[in-house]
Amino acid sequence: MDLFMSNARIKNAFDEAIFLMDQSIASFESAKVLVDSPSEYTSMPIITLQSFSLECSLKSLLLLTCGKYPSSHDVLDLFERLPEDEKKALLGEFLDLTEVDLKNALTEIRRDFIGSRYYFEDFRKSYVGRAFSTGYLEAVANFFIDYIKDNGDSIYQQYGSGSSVTCSPHVMLSTKLER
Repeated sequence: MDLFMSNARIKNAFDEAIFLMDQSIASFESAKVLVDSPSEYTSMPIITLQSFSLECSLKSLLLLTCGKYPSSHDVLDLFERLPEDEKKALLGEFLDLTEVDLKNALTEIRRDFIGSRYYFEDFRKSYVGRAFSTGYLEAVANFFIDYIKDNGDSIYQQYGSGSSVTCSPHVMLSTKLER
């Protein structure tokens, strides 16, 4: 085994799920700091951070349920790859909390990460900016963080034993993610 890999923090899909959730939370919290900034130029960084947070949460869920995730920034595509029972639970809980259809919200914000990162290149070419749906984005990103914090252990227990996800049975997701 390579010396670098033997000392790696991320040794399996479970470790990577924890890492992605840490990134999701950090990005979401960073966006909240920018909301209070006196700068008038914070909307694109806020959208980028919130959409990255959502993408990391979905990839974390995919690791917990399937043991892998695709190289995609499209949050609707990532959501569609989740197991049917998990999608059904997410759809129901989001609807109960917000009275908004999660799949419609994901459709609206599906490409916000790429769109916000390259906004100015498109603007420079056409002098027309892209519209973003930040109300959906913030609500959906926050929902996925809370959902995984509340349900991550049971999700992992349900899927972990039958998939390629491997980790110590003595380490639970909730012990690593503070609520």
